[in-house]
Parts: sequence; C-alpha cells; structure tokens
Amino acid sequence: MKNLVIASEYRKLRLLHMLYTAERNYSKKELANKLHCSIKTLDTDINALQELFDPAIAYVHEDEYHVLLDVGEQINFSYLYAMTVSNSYMYLISKDIFSGKQQNLNDWAEENFSSLPTTYRRLRQIDTYLAESRLVLETTPLDIKGTEIRLRFYYFQIYSRSYPYTKWPFPEIPYAQVNAFIETVESCFGIYFSLSARINYAIAIAICLSRFKQGYAFSMSESDMESWKSIAEAQREFHPIDYTVLEDIIGSELPIHERYVNVLMCFWTKFSYVDEGQANVRVKYSKRINPSKYQLAEDLMKLLSEYQIHNSQQILAETIDFLTRFLFIDKMNILPAIPYTHVAPDKNELSQQIRQILNSYETNPNHAYIRSNKAMMIHYLTDFYNVIIQQEQKYQILHVKIVSENGYFWEEFLRTELRRRYSEEQIIICDELHSHEHMQHIDLIISDFPFYEETGIDADLLVWNMPPAKKDFEQLDQLLTNRS
Repeated sequence: MKNLVIASEYRKLRLLHMLYTAERNYSKKELANKLHCSIKTLDTDINALQELFDPAIAYVHEDEYHVLLDVGEQINFSYLYAMTVSNSYMYLISKDIFSGKQQNLNDWAEENFSSLPTTYRRLRQIDTYLAESRLVLETTPLDIKGTEIRLRFYYFQIYSRSYPYTKWPFPEIPYAQVNAFIETVESCFGIYFSLSARINYAIAIAICLSRFKQGYAFSMSESDMESWKSIAEAQREFHPIDYTVLEDIIGSELPIHERYVNVLMCFWTKFSYVDEGQANVRVKYSKRINPSKYQLAEDLMKLLSEYQIHNSQQILAETIDFLTRFLFIDKMNILPAIPYTHVAPDKNELSQQIRQILNSYETNPNHAYIRSNKAMMIHYLTDFYNVIIQQEQKYQILHVKIVSENGYFWEEFLRTELRRRYSEEQIIICDELHSHEHMQHIDLIISDFPFYEETGIDADLLVWNMPPAKKDFEQLDQLLTNRS
C-alpha cells in the first residue's frame, strides 16, 4: 500500500476498517457494493492487504461465503493505519526529505525498488495532496517547499500518523528530555496530556527542534504575537516553562519565537485542564485579548444551551483551544481518515447547526481560516459536542465518593454495600477525590467524619456511621428522591 492519498489505496484502508469494525461477516458481493467497486477489484485489494501485513499482525482471508479479518493481540485499527502510512510513498519520500537527503528522483526510485514510471505516477498524486496544503513538491533534488509553519505541520502529520508502528523516530532527540519539557508546560498552564496525546505533542516538538537545527527558523507575525498574549497570560505565576530542557538537546539557545512555537504546538494535539479554575483563566484572557475568537467559541457553545451542561467553562475553554489550532495554519490538510458509515439523525442536526454558525463567521477577516478548514472543523466539533451531550446523561446519575478514616477496607466494604443496594442507574462510585490529572465529577461524599478544613470541595457531604445504620441509608434514599 504505497500511496495513501490515491483513491484505490484509500479504498483498501476502508475495506480494512469495515472488516475490523464489522459486527457480522460480509460476503464479497456486500463488500464490493459498500466500496463501489467490482469483485475483481476487491480480490486485488485483498491480495494487496495480504502482502502488506504480516499474518501475525493482520490477515485478510476468505472462507466459503465471507471475507474475514484476523488481528493479532493488542493490535487496534490505529496501529494498522500507522503501518499503512509507514509503507506509503508519501511517508517514505517525506522521511528522506526531512532527514536531509539530497536525492534526485532516479536515485530514490532505485533505492526504494520502484520503477521510474510508477514513482512518477505516485509523485503526481502526492504533489496534488501537497498543493492542497499550500506546499510544493520538487524533484531535482526531491524537496518540499512552503512556509515554515506549514512544513512543520505537514511533517507532524506524517510522523504522528505513522506512530506507534515506527516507534520514536528521532534518535538524536531523546523522548525523556522532551517529556520533561512537556511536564513544565503542564505545570505552567494547569493542563494535562494523556499518554497518547503526550507522544503527539512530543513529535511536534521534535520536528520543530529538528527543523531549527537544520537552519530553518520560524518567525511569528505581529498578529501571531497578539494571539500568544492570550495564552501567555494564562500561565501560572510560580510554574515557569523551562526552555533550557530543549536548549540542552540542540546545544544552543532558542530564539523567542522558537520558544513560543514549541509551546503552541500543544494545540495540534489534545489536552485537558487540571481544574475548572485554570479553564476559567483561559477563557478570561481569551475574551479580553482575542474577543473575536471568544465570540465564535461562545456562539458554538450556545448549541448546548438546551442541555444542563456540567463544566461548561471547561468546554468553552476547549472550544477556544480548538480554534487556536488555526493560529498559524490557514489550511490544516490532514491525512485521510475513515468516515463514519452512518450518522445518527440527532448528530446530523448538530452538524448542520455548527455549519450555519461557521458560515456566518467565514467572511470575517479574523476567521479567514474557516473557509479552507470548514469540513474538518464541523467533523471535530460535531463529535466533541455529541460526546458531551451523551455524557450529560451520566451526569444525571449521582456520583459518590467514599472516604473513611479507617482506611481502604472499610471504604471497600461500604462500596460493596452501595453496589448491593443501588443500581448503576442510581449511583456511580468514583475512585478519586483529588485527581492529579484532570477534573473529576463528584456530587456526594459519604464519610465517617466531616471535611471542615477542605474548603475547596464543592460536593455535598453525608456523615455516616461505619458500618452504616438504617438512618444513613434513609438519608441517601431521600437525596435520590429529591434528585428524581
């Protein structure tokens, strides 16, 4: 599967996704109809997938009636997608260009065991894709040209979408040191990266450092610097970012714009706020310094007004953060993703509402990025808001945390008693009181002692006997009745 961006190879990826996510087995005829191809073409695609994957990883095969997919242990679709990207012409050529190889087309084709006519055909497809990213592919020698920030985003796409198959692809930039820098960013802004998002952010930083070491510096415009201010103002006073961690890697001091951009790359991935206070700070400074972006985010958030949304400030902050992805990029051309086979009617309605709001803003000079990125923005925001709406149904259930001064075994005893007496539609038992990674929703704390000193806890409190008495359960029954 040598080129991800041409229709035939994308069809193979769709076939793989259909087989991976299928709740029943499909015949060849059914698959051919779904993929809008002939059975002969489907046979060719099946053979191509068999050649691409080691059978221990993934194996597409047939029985008498159906096309089947066997997948190895701990192999998800993202891994198969990453493996597909890593075997594409686009990845192979881009990796060689990024590493500084100065090759002409003939030498590259010979080194990669590809005929020259085939390589030319693939390059035309890659060039078309790059043109949509406002980039140009040159062949003498092989190179990709464009503005520095577009190039960095393109390479971020290539390397982040090929991970984890490629593992950490930057041998001269230790992941542990990059991660140490990310930890200072987390402390500074009161945010948290999941392990997978952390890898993506680390890849973005590694690309920035590599480009700078190669002599390709980045310079921010005055408008970019204004946008930086709304982000910089949200920094926590006693948690500065330690740029020396990155400077130790490259062996020189980073110019101020390179320092800033290594922070701003975090918006190319996803993060969460540790507490609602930090989300409030982010919203506050965005409203003051970047009112146009804030207004768009607020109008989008109004689509959720009919629901009783918890953590609304956090959702507003994350909407602002999503719009910040387009700070430098007028066209975020991402690698092809697999579309949903079915869109629920309520989700489709939400999608249309988001489209209407974006349409009303796209002629605003402050939001020129909308026109070129609208489809991607609608897809992301629809998924994001739809998850929030679904989650609200769980928020209606009482979230309870158990705390006992006698320790774990008493807490576990009471958890068992609650699970025995109440269904999951009535009570969700939470694990943590203070999460060190992100906010946790807790409605009620049941404890055998009061929390007079804990002023930062907003949840209600029931002080019970341990073991609990009849009147203790009656208190909880009354609380549940009042909520219904």
